[in-house]
Amino acid sequence: MYGHDDYLKYVNAYKTKVRNQQPIIPPHGINATPPQDMYFKGALFLHTLRSIVNNDQQWWAMLRDFYQRFKYQTIMTEDIVAWFNQRTHRNLTAVFDQYLRHTAIPTLELKFDDAAGTVSYRWKADEPNFAMPVRVGSKENWQIIQPTTQWQTMKTTLKKDEFAVATDLYFVEVSKT
Repeated sequence: MYGHDDYLKYVNAYKTKVRNQQPIIPPHGINATPPQDMYFKGALFLHTLRSIVNNDQQWWAMLRDFYQRFKYQTIMTEDIVAWFNQRTHRNLTAVFDQYLRHTAIPTLELKFDDAAGTVSYRWKADEPNFAMPVRVGSKENWQIIQPTTQWQTMKTTLKKDEFAVATDLYFVEVSKT
């Protein structure tokens, strides 16, 4: 039986396979063959969504309920997004749109002021209203922050080279300055 660490290694190995050459979902009304990224980027997006939910019991129950709700139906992306928004009590529309309707994945930009003991952070994303929680800090002491596309600042005792982002739980880029 595989453990959690094995699962993380397995799913994160997909990152090298994602090409990000075109969005997974083309514009409406265009008949286009989906890119191969729909498999690898799609799996990494679901892994990211699981980390956003941050409750495995709730996550697996949601997936079972999702299947029961939509089995034997033809549905649109909007139906899926609305269902997840309702079930998580969050507006995840910009998160879905960023990963599925744009080529680039979001980048968490971090700016450190070691003298002041602060780090400023924001998401660089194509979706103007993109907001997604993410775990930061150190492996011994993660904390969840709520970055948006606007700069925010937090206190930290960690220096730039010590400050980590849980990139094994999210399909994101990180930029530190």
